[in-house]
Amino acid sequence: MKIYSLVFILLLNVATAFAGLEEWLVYSSPFPVHDAIPHWGGALLATSGGIRYRTIDGDYVFHSENGLETSDYRAVVKSPLGIFAVSEFGVVAQMNDDGKRWSVLNRSYVKNNARVIPGMVRNAEGVLVIGFESRLAFFDLFTSSSLLTVDRIGSHSLTVNTITQMTIRGDSLYIRIGDASYVRYMDWKNVATDVRLSDPESWIEVSDWRTVDGLDVVDSMHVVVEDDTLTEDFLYEVKVRHKKIVEKDSTWDSSYTENVSRIKWYIPTQDGYLLVGPREIYYYDSKITGSFKDLSKNDVFKLGEPYELKTMPMGGVMALSVDGGFSYTDSKIWAEPKYPNDGVGSFMSAYSSRMKVVSVLPDGYVFMHLWGLGYFIYSQWGERWEHSYYPVDGYCFDNFLETPPYSIAVASTPAPDNSGFLTATGNNDGYSLVYFSKNGDVSCAKQIGSASIGGPIQARLAEDGSWIVYVGTRKGTSLADEGDLDVITLPSPKSNGGELGKAKVKTYRGISPSPIDMVYDTIDNRLWLQSMSMIAYYDEENDTLVAPKSTRGLRGAEYTSMDIDVHGNLWVGTANQGAFRLTRKGKSADTLTAMHFDARGGLMSDNVSDIAIDPTLGIAWFAHEHGVTQYRRKDLRYTGFNMTDSAKADVRAYPIPFRPKEHRFLIIENFTEDAMVSIYNRGGALMRSFSGEDVLGGRIEWDGTQKNGKLVAPGVYYYVINAGSKKKKGKFIIIH
Repeated sequence: MKIYSLVFILLLNVATAFAGLEEWLVYSSPFPVHDAIPHWGGALLATSGGIRYRTIDGDYVFHSENGLETSDYRAVVKSPLGIFAVSEFGVVAQMNDDGKRWSVLNRSYVKNNARVIPGMVRNAEGVLVIGFESRLAFFDLFTSSSLLTVDRIGSHSLTVNTITQMTIRGDSLYIRIGDASYVRYMDWKNVATDVRLSDPESWIEVSDWRTVDGLDVVDSMHVVVEDDTLTEDFLYEVKVRHKKIVEKDSTWDSSYTENVSRIKWYIPTQDGYLLVGPREIYYYDSKITGSFKDLSKNDVFKLGEPYELKTMPMGGVMALSVDGGFSYTDSKIWAEPKYPNDGVGSFMSAYSSRMKVVSVLPDGYVFMHLWGLGYFIYSQWGERWEHSYYPVDGYCFDNFLETPPYSIAVASTPAPDNSGFLTATGNNDGYSLVYFSKNGDVSCAKQIGSASIGGPIQARLAEDGSWIVYVGTRKGTSLADEGDLDVITLPSPKSNGGELGKAKVKTYRGISPSPIDMVYDTIDNRLWLQSMSMIAYYDEENDTLVAPKSTRGLRGAEYTSMDIDVHGNLWVGTANQGAFRLTRKGKSADTLTAMHFDARGGLMSDNVSDIAIDPTLGIAWFAHEHGVTQYRRKDLRYTGFNMTDSAKADVRAYPIPFRPKEHRFLIIENFTEDAMVSIYNRGGALMRSFSGEDVLGGRIEWDGTQKNGKLVAPGVYYYVINAGSKKKKGKFIIIH
């Protein structure tokens, strides 16, 4: 069984790896666990980071790219008809027969915006009983349709009193609501015609719920396996309890501690048990006393809950999480997370501020801010610590709170000449602009801001070598506060004795609510900025801020983030609608057309906390509460350096030999987007040619067919790439 489950997981990983190269791939932190059932010698877990299959020796997580359409699942059940999972808002999915993908059966419950109670789904003869926070639903697995929902049971309204326990015993459905319990006879094969099911009075109150198996109180104080109580410390957590003590005429509060079990599910395996809790998984070999193995950590993605992304110059992305850690990936493997300040403190207090505090330089220097605690510079892409700056050390940057010293900054950006980093530190008298050089120096332009908090920040070089810095301001720490745009012009520190000063500030007012992100379009030399409810650009020529007249296909969204791709398209993330790509009509910035991406299309979740476009690998990265989605598109790759002396990679074709009946495509890549790619047979006859949209991203995919759709004969073939005055040739073999 162990070998079989491991092979199964390896096949899943291989299949998804190839799928991810083509389009979508999700990395998640598969916690907390909401439900668990036995499956093929291991456990199938419903988590907020996907459906996780965990065995002693294997680990795989199913996400939206596996057909789930979302990654937050609250329950999983097994029936003679198959394995079914129910998402946070009631998407019902079934595992396919091959065990590699899922199919969504129904999504009609989603429109109710009611959450499924974790683990509160039961199955009886082809009917799923789903406990929502405000209703009880009956779902027919044979027809994949909702049968009925009820919002009252007996004298209880489910919108007021939530279901706490549910069990099925034959033809009886038992429900516990607070201290009351009810039972109802169910004709499971004819639920659709049960006209009294919606009648609250058709439920009978149970006099003593303790007599019903399945409604008994779960032992939360002990971990018991095969009548043995396990006492290992890691299986328990210490809880502080409070109680009132009454003695004569006096009453006072008293507190005490007790050990509470971390384990909620006990999954039997061939030789022992998987002990599963909301945030832990242990294997216990019941034949060997004291034999435990911690299976909690998912080795694919170890970061936790990411909320900010920054693309890396060599390709890939760095992510920050709310527990204060950061990690990066080249799109294949995530590095082991690192924690500034020795892991003391976290970004949690600043999560609601939409912080964008990470900046990366082309030579591998990384800057970040830990809310309230300090600023940090690393080299080697975050591998080596270089400098730390703490509020207590007397640097020139502001302390938003004097006692205790507490410094805050919402965002950072590379200095225009890549000599260091810029940020804006909060001060009630106006924020300060701060420059951190790579060699450790700090310089401040004190209290020059038009508001107390500096928000998103961008910087560029002016034609005369001076710096132009754009800061979106906030009149308070809340995103709902009003804000402005400050345009700051100042000489570079290199030309000003190493100091940041002589700043000229021009303020553009009336952004409500305040800006949360901004990006500079180097193609059209235009600054874009974003608040929670608006998108605008800075019209430098007319000295004003302008909102586009039309954003076709985009309305009613709460924005969270933005970035721009190599073709000047804006990408925006939202809190509940996924992400959008905004394309200009011609060169006009006043008419934008939206392309929508959501969980049904491949995103891990429709809640996108940050977005970053990677022009090196051609990937759009999206951060979510429990993970990161990568979306690979060839038109996102920057091709300006291809076929030049500074090209990072030469033109190549693969796989060679190309076997059309085994390989999906022959890939030819690393040329420029103005190229024409032609494929000839050995006799010089043209088989296919590609240009225009077919060569976006400097990459083509050829399936081995001619223009008439017929497969070419086996043999030797040649490709010729013409791009202006440049030309590249290559040879490959086709084998049938």
